[in-house]
Amino acid sequence: MKRNDFLNTLSGGLILVCAGSCMVSCSTGDDGAEGTPRPPTPNPVAGTKVSVVLSSMPNVGDQIKSNSVLFFRIAEEDIAGSFIATEAICPHQGGALVWRVNDNRIQCQLHSATYNTSGNVLQGPQNSAGSTRMLKIYAKTVENGNLIATVG
Repeated sequence: MKRNDFLNTLSGGLILVCAGSCMVSCSTGDDGAEGTPRPPTPNPVAGTKVSVVLSSMPNVGDQIKSNSVLFFRIAEEDIAGSFIATEAICPHQGGALVWRVNDNRIQCQLHSATYNTSGNVLQGPQNSAGSTRMLKIYAKTVENGNLIATVG
């Protein structure tokens, strides 16, 4: 086989591989429009109590995930109202949620959907209205140095 024939054969195969990869990666959108998004990790069952030690979040802005619950501190006092407890998985497509203290919002690390501390959607996935629901915000109590969220 001549060099030019070999290169033409090789480049034709390479084009097919690249085109196939592009078609697969572009075949579904990330906006959730194709149906109800399914987070990969289920939220705890309603009525489940999840707790963290208060001293593990000493500063405003600190956050901890425990058993699919995201806890974060919004004020200095060691009372239930100084904390928020919400689901740790974004309802859009299961991305990890984090507290952005400087922006006073909860943000999805996968598609950047944002929520306020009441769970309301501030911005949908990928800067759109998007298809996501409100976050579940859980009731909290403080007992014996622990912050306890009751999943509802």
